Amino acid sequence: MSFGFANQRPGLPVKLLIGLIVRKKVMQSRLSIFVIVSLALLSCVVAAPPPELWKIAPGAPDALTARLALVDRESAPLPSVLRPAADFQKILLRVMAGEPVSNWRPDVDRFAHATGDEPITRALKELALCWEARARMEEIDGALRKYYRSAVRFPDKLDEAKGDIPTGAKTDPWGENWIYKPAAPHGFADLARQRYQLTPSRYPKFSTLREFIHKTFPPVTWKIAVRNAAGAKALEIKTPDGQIAAVQAGGKVADATVAYIGDGWALFADTERLFVIPF
Repeated sequence: MSFGFANQRPGLPVKLLIGLIVRKKVMQSRLSIFVIVSLALLSCVVAAPPPELWKIAPGAPDALTARLALVDRESAPLPSVLRPAADFQKILLRVMAGEPVSNWRPDVDRFAHATGDEPITRALKELALCWEARARMEEIDGALRKYYRSAVRFPDKLDEAKGDIPTGAKTDPWGENWIYKPAAPHGFADLARQRYQLTPSRYPKFSTLREFIHKTFPPVTWKIAVRNAAGAKALEIKTPDGQIAAVQAGGKVADATVAYIGDGWALFADTERLFVIPF
């Protein structure tokens, strides 16, 4: 019995259908690859912070010129609002290279007296005041060592050496009294008043100039998530000790100020330096 299908080619429609399905799958696969690659490239372009600009570490003085050139080169494509931060970074590199205080102090003073209410201006001003504090601490150190040469010990109170402390260094840059106390070398409690500790009132844990020059900074391990606060970017920051803070540009976390929030990274200024944390 025949139903009239003897002369037809039953395989042809199936082949066409399979071909259409394969072609569609290939196009979808290519589109997916294109989207993935595009997003990856976009994230690299937008979110990646400059890899070397904000890094700072002890280095030989003869490498300073190259490091300053690196800052100029990598800061060129950044937003103009970050130009002052790049200039301050160059000051920090000069300090770490061992330049005399008299060389970099006038440049720090310019930032310490900057006007303006922008977050980055305020952050750099506070950082500059911290470095002016270290410059004054060096002057006080000279007065204290003069006292030591005479008494073979450091004074019980800073006032005992005030006659040799320059007028501009008698208070810290915020107009407050210094925190001073004599100390003993570590492990030699019986050798009292053979060392001393000096810090600004508002920063009891404050490094000296010598400590900064030889310091290697460990990675900052804060966890950061970006949030939207009334149409502006804000950061939710979790520190290793479990503290959580929500801050916008200009806000503070511990002793660090949020100087700038970019796309995928934020710039901070603490009492010593500028540093970047990606998010």
